[in-house]
Amino acid sequence: MTDTATFADAAPQTGTEHFDVVIVGAGISGRRGVSPNHAMPGTTFVVLETHESFGGTWLTHRYPGIRSDSDLYTFGYRFKPWTSAPIATAAEILSYMGEVIDENDLGRHIRYRHTISSAHWSSRENLWTVDATRTDTGQALRFTTNFLWMCQGYYRHSQGYTPEWSGMAEFKGGPFTLQSRLPLADGLR
Repeated sequence: MTDTATFADAAPQTGTEHFDVVIVGAGISGRRGVSPNHAMPGTTFVVLETHESFGGTWLTHRYPGIRSDSDLYTFGYRFKPWTSAPIATAAEILSYMGEVIDENDLGRHIRYRHTISSAHWSSRENLWTVDATRTDTGQALRFTTNFLWMCQGYYRHSQGYTPEWSGMAEFKGGPFTLQSRLPLADGLR
């Protein structure tokens, strides 16, 4: 299984790099963008991933028993159908994704530890400009692309979601605590 993409991480990164397609995210959706049957011959592409490895949710969510909540036949790729049990563990999904990367020589196109700070479209140039930073070196990078495919998922892995509401700063909790709601025998409270 591929853990890192040494070719892509070691590529010289000075000035602006141009790719026909830039894919943001090396999770299961990002893999869909680099299907061998999808890309036209000669199309250049790069996958920019924030984390140190591929997998998205299946890499970052590590709680005990994590598994898919949807059948993997839906997530499997046309060029490599999912053939195991329809509901799978994170380890099984990561293994499958590693096989897809290895069998299709995709590792050299993935650049790990790259965060995106902005993406701007120019109608005049018909071009996206994507600014990124390597999290391991702090190096600022710029990419241009004709097609930007955002596959980063919907979780902000760096910080959980906290809703905001009026008076939030003063909120000290609800009227009940868990302990006050538990039916305990007299003398145990």
